[in-house]
Amino acid sequence: MPDLTLQAVDARQQKLMENAGRAFEQGNLDYVLTATAQVLAAVPACLPVRRLQRAAQKKRFSKSGGWMGKALSGLTALPFSLGGNRRAPAETLAQAEKILARDPYSISGLQLLAETAQAQDWPETAAFALEAIREIEPANRANLLALGEAWLAANNPAAALQVADEMLRTNPVDGDAQNLMRKASIARTTRQGRWEGAGNYREKLKDEGQSAALEKAARVSAPPPVTVADNAPETLVDLQALVERHPGDVDARFRLAEGLLNAGQVEPAIAQVQQVQRHPKWRLQALLGLARGFRARRLFDLAVTQLNTAKQESGALDELKKEIIYELGSCYEDLRQPEAAIAQFKQIYAEDIGFRDVAAKINAHYAAS
Repeated sequence: MPDLTLQAVDARQQKLMENAGRAFEQGNLDYVLTATAQVLAAVPACLPVRRLQRAAQKKRFSKSGGWMGKALSGLTALPFSLGGNRRAPAETLAQAEKILARDPYSISGLQLLAETAQAQDWPETAAFALEAIREIEPANRANLLALGEAWLAANNPAAALQVADEMLRTNPVDGDAQNLMRKASIARTTRQGRWEGAGNYREKLKDEGQSAALEKAARVSAPPPVTVADNAPETLVDLQALVERHPGDVDARFRLAEGLLNAGQVEPAIAQVQQVQRHPKWRLQALLGLARGFRARRLFDLAVTQLNTAKQESGALDELKKEIIYELGSCYEDLRQPEAAIAQFKQIYAEDIGFRDVAAKINAHYAAS
């Protein structure tokens, strides 16, 4: 059974997930975790629900102080051996979920989730679990190879190419990475210019609207959400094709980078925006986009560097500069540097009290003083 969309679950469960999405935004993590566990017990292959569950687990883990030990998760991980578990998939999945409920940064728990997803023919869920491992252990070669294969199985050769390229930058003579690159290139060429059946495509478009709230929650570090038209996935594909045909079209490349980042495809977005930042017209927006990509990967120090550069290069406090400063403050919050964060928010508050939630942040700061 392949990965399921929200369209595939019943109306009652869809309504429950709508409520869970709102609860996440309001900080009611207990409700989110209860609701997602209930739906996943019935439809474990529904990836949007699992994304929301993980976002809530990570947020609660961080609030509980567990973030201090997350760096140790990889040190205690089991050896990577996808497909080596002989237990029933349901039993393995239950164990993975138990581990991740306790520690969402557990490498062994994520490996078990990927292993189960592979056994159950849930390629996107497998890639989701392996991407989570990459966030924790970006240099884990075995995981990168497994991730590339998972993206190929999920019919996403572009993501597989990004993984192969990342590995070859580290070791240009890595034979396994070269083989992954060849397979992904062939798959992309084969796929280019054609779609799966129209019915399946339209189902994906319909599900896009239903999953919007959950995807927003699952990408809590991504830029502010934008209104997505019904044909957004097709537009993204069109942009990819346009950039391939006209690699010098900087405007199209920047729009592609934004679309990829909003779609949660962080690595491809970073790769695109890095090429854009050299052009003066898009320089500041590119630095902001690059910082948001790094923040989504939890590379907060790199994000701060990009944002400080953008802040120094920008002029008057226009809307773009407010976004840059706000993002910088948010990065300092991620780094648990509240004084540095509030200093950034104060700069916006002094000029525009109504910008996003800076007033609430300032009030909370002084109330706690």
